[in-house]
Amino acid sequence: MNSQLWKSISDFVELNEYPKLPCPFCHEVELTIDKNSVQSRALSKNYEKSAPSRHFQSVKNKLSQEISEQKNTIKEMYDENKLLGVLLGAGLVFTRLNQPNYEFHKFIAFMSCQSCGDNVAVNGLAQIHNKTRQDQVQLVPIYKIEHFSTPIPLFKIDSSVPTKIQLELLGAFSYFHIDTNSSANKLRRAIEHFCRELNGGNAKLAHQIQKLKKTYPLEADLLDTLRLVGNEGTHSDGVDEDDLLTAFRIFEEVLTIFKKQEILNEMKLNQKILTDKFDKKMLTDENVVSTQ
Repeated sequence: MNSQLWKSISDFVELNEYPKLPCPFCHEVELTIDKNSVQSRALSKNYEKSAPSRHFQSVKNKLSQEISEQKNTIKEMYDENKLLGVLLGAGLVFTRLNQPNYEFHKFIAFMSCQSCGDNVAVNGLAQIHNKTRQDQVQLVPIYKIEHFSTPIPLFKIDSSVPTKIQLELLGAFSYFHIDTNSSANKLRRAIEHFCRELNGGNAKLAHQIQKLKKTYPLEADLLDTLRLVGNEGTHSDGVDEDDLLTAFRIFEEVLTIFKKQEILNEMKLNQKILTDKFDKKMLTDENVVSTQ
């Protein structure tokens, strides 16, 4: 899994800097944004009152925190030296007025695969520079894709992986771009299905993992850590993109169990051919010896 690729689009990005992504249809890393398809509209006040995007809220919270810290700095300086406090306040106000002013927009677009020609619809948020003075340079918009339709796997899921696990993983990949805690919850559900495939039964996940340690000790130990990530996403809100990328990388390796099982089952057929051949030969040789 290319963690750096997914980390590079976890925040707002200029379209010219948006990397090629793996196509969900042909799996080639040739999916690019069709710039001519991009359409956007300014967010309404109702958006802020409803359930705003995590990325929208993050930008707003960061701005509020910066303003609060600046106010505290000015107050501390003013209490020590009124003149320096006034000068610092004036300087920060001037700096704030000259900072770029961005307006939030919703946007929709298409991504096209340069290999197979198929398309993926995307939507998310854009920050459009709003010039407040004529002498300002118009800055390039920045975009955060929050939803891909069809979902794009963060790593290629082998066909040997059971369907239920695949579906939960695709859900985790989809939520990664907009709601990291829901993504962690989906990962937890994928782990539950993983354990059921190998253990059977519907015991609690912690018990399933303990049972798995008898046959797959290393994998079970890794899954127990991923269970904690899933629990955090399910019951709290402390999971971020870096946590998920690490968890996905681990789970990608754990899932190789199914490919190995598939290969070993194929080897069973070859084993039977060899066993039948040489067991029969051994029996024939033994019969020859016994008759002499």
